[in-house]
Amino acid sequence: MITGGRRRILASVSLFHACNDGSGVVLPAIFPLLYTQGTLIRSYSDIGTTILVGLIVSVVFQAWVGWAARPRHSGYWLALDALIVGISFVLLTGAASFWMLMIYFVGVRLGTSIFHPVGISWISHTFAGEDLDHAMGFQSAFGNIGVLVAFASTGFIAQHAGWKVPLFAWGAVNLAVVAAGLLLARGTTDRQERERQKLHEREPVSWVAAFLGFRSFIPMMVLGGFAWGVTINYAPSLLNHRLGLSMSATGVVMGLWMCAGTISAFFYGKLAERFSRARALVWAYAVVSIVSFVFGLSGNIPLTFAAFALYGIAIFITYPANLSFISSTVEPRNRTAAFSLASNVMIIGNSIFSYFSGRISDAFGIHAPFILLGVCSVLVLGHLVWMIATGRIEAPGCRIIPRLGPH
Repeated sequence: MITGGRRRILASVSLFHACNDGSGVVLPAIFPLLYTQGTLIRSYSDIGTTILVGLIVSVVFQAWVGWAARPRHSGYWLALDALIVGISFVLLTGAASFWMLMIYFVGVRLGTSIFHPVGISWISHTFAGEDLDHAMGFQSAFGNIGVLVAFASTGFIAQHAGWKVPLFAWGAVNLAVVAAGLLLARGTTDRQERERQKLHEREPVSWVAAFLGFRSFIPMMVLGGFAWGVTINYAPSLLNHRLGLSMSATGVVMGLWMCAGTISAFFYGKLAERFSRARALVWAYAVVSIVSFVFGLSGNIPLTFAAFALYGIAIFITYPANLSFISSTVEPRNRTAAFSLASNVMIIGNSIFSYFSGRISDAFGIHAPFILLGVCSVLVLGHLVWMIATGRIEAPGCRIIPRLGPH
């Protein structure tokens, strides 16, 4: 049972996560409108270039955050995240060219780089044992809620009030969350806990040990970044340009995806408790593989709607499941560094495949990146099954084939 100060920490992290992840999709949600109007964005390659530059900056900055943040003053780091993003959104409304848009978007990416190494580490330090999966799923669900709200509102507002209005609105939301998040977390860490955190800070971080703690999950992290990037940046265009849905209807479908994902993330802790993390992960990747091919090959709108719902349920099980595995295998002093590295691997997967997806969309059509996602998902599923079969990850109750012996 999560009570007292731990509940307030979870609430603060969840609020920052909702704001952080919602902010990350606001500009991609209006890419189709900017592309159609020829305003700032003139090709799918412009989208890929913008995402690539922003994510490269994120990789560099996030690595520094993983070293500098450590366990202490997490609330202040997360408040800095929201402050930078809020200011960047306000500045973005004044962009008069593609290059200005990209520069201000880099500011957004600098801010959103802070949450995952710091926020996830804070959860890992605060929760342990049977509460870890529940807390990880809960805060992950709030990140999904932020994306759900962003997708459900941004396209509609941009279509009826102009592309600048959603940016102003999310800038204001971020600035308000700075104060709200800090108030929620105020006084939640007692003196003994602060002393323990200081002790951890004196211990040197081992980046090698942090890397070794999550190396088996690198393919999953890459795929997670690819899936997130291609969905956020190209699914609106797939729905709008290939299936002919309006911007408002596109927002509804993307909202359906996030709504399904939010529900699955909220119940992830119970799923992991009932079926085990590994078994939940296997079924999730199997579903992701199937629906990715549906996105790429089918032009049927009802089938695509159903596929987006299943996709939301599956893909948002994979994120907390992988993070819980990493949290359980990395030493406490190395967790911030480990989550920084893991998040950077996701960003690298996101940036490379987002950029490449823009190129292949121009060459073969907007459906092409989703076929590639299906192929990669099948490969990752095979890797996961191999790890379970050879005992490289703990998978009680998920003995897919007889294990081959100790590794």
